[in-house]
Amino acid sequence: MRDVRTGRRLRIGYRPSGAASAEEYVVDPYGLVERAGRWYLVGDRDGRPRMFALTRLRDWTVLDTARRLRPGADLAGTARELGEALESREQVVVTARLDGASVDLARRILGARLRTVGDRQDGDGRVEITVAYGALDGVRQLLQFSDHIEVVAPEPARRLIHRLAARTARAHRPPTADTSP
Repeated sequence: MRDVRTGRRLRIGYRPSGAASAEEYVVDPYGLVERAGRWYLVGDRDGRPRMFALTRLRDWTVLDTARRLRPGADLAGTARELGEALESREQVVVTARLDGASVDLARRILGARLRTVGDRQDGDGRVEITVAYGALDGVRQLLQFSDHIEVVAPEPARRLIHRLAARTARAHRPPTADTSP
């Protein structure tokens, strides 16, 4: 995306997280950064720093207007500022063991929530990961990894996963054969 380096503003079509369709924004771009296996456009929108996931970027147009960056701001500092703001909102950090073969999928699904991925697999072929959420209820997201993940800590997250998995198992129990006449 060499258009980011032109020193010009961009008009982007971007689908915000959870939205069904894209919206248009004018962005003053700093550049691209990789975070937890995903790429983001870092730029100011209305004078405020933002990160835009490239996977949700529909299109862009280079405008004839020079970009207007905040005084003293640069790509590294802005990306660090945004990352720190995101991390400070997260109150629950979950440690889990994930099948090594599922790491790429976890990076796509968890995005910036995925904080660390261990570099060694244990005897079961699993790696230790940490995932951050704003509230305990966020760990529901990990259920989609089913038997490919084990939540290790904190204990309230482990209990919640157990409770939700038990409810899911009950809801999907095969019907019992009715032997009454």
